[in-house]
Amino acid sequence: MKANQVKELLIKVCNMYVDNQEELNKYDTVIGDGDHGSTMARGAKAAKLKLEELEDGSCTDYFKMYGRTLISTLGGAIGPLFGTIFLELGRACKNKEEFDIEQLSEGIKNAETKICALGGAKVGDKTMIDAISPTAKALEEVISENMDLKEGVKKALEAAECGVKSTIPLRANKGRSKYLQDKAIGHQDAGATSFYYFIKVIADYVNDNLD
Repeated sequence: MKANQVKELLIKVCNMYVDNQEELNKYDTVIGDGDHGSTMARGAKAAKLKLEELEDGSCTDYFKMYGRTLISTLGGAIGPLFGTIFLELGRACKNKEEFDIEQLSEGIKNAETKICALGGAKVGDKTMIDAISPTAKALEEVISENMDLKEGVKKALEAAECGVKSTIPLRANKGRSKYLQDKAIGHQDAGATSFYYFIKVIADYVNDNLD
């Protein structure tokens, strides 16, 4: 995936968060503050403006632009947590002319490590980590099996979806939803869902645009 395609991909990510803000709000209303979708959409709108203004950027430039915009635009924890994903993807393709499955794997793996350190979450806490961690593991397997980008993102998407579903029977140990205790059981986590949607945009873009 060349730099202009990364830019195009990230603009699709922006549009996706705007289009899905009400759905994400509904997930968050049950076990959170009810504004996750609106917050992600606000960050996406700001990032889209920045991306459109940036011409002839590198793969790293576009990912970092998105991540930095989330961090500077969004308050609370969500900006740094989601911004870290894009920043680490940007670091993974530093000095690379193309973004490929190796960079996706490295970026998601490093993002998992840093997000866990930032938020103190672990697998089973009913957070975005429950989707990120299995995705990182799936991508490591993809690399070890020498799969290409198209095969790799399919495996990543399957893992992210399973991660989201795994949050449904959990009690929350982080965020506002931890105070709901058993009432949070039976509902999927909005942050994990947002991450899954991000991976789905990547998978759809790769399938539709790359041979």
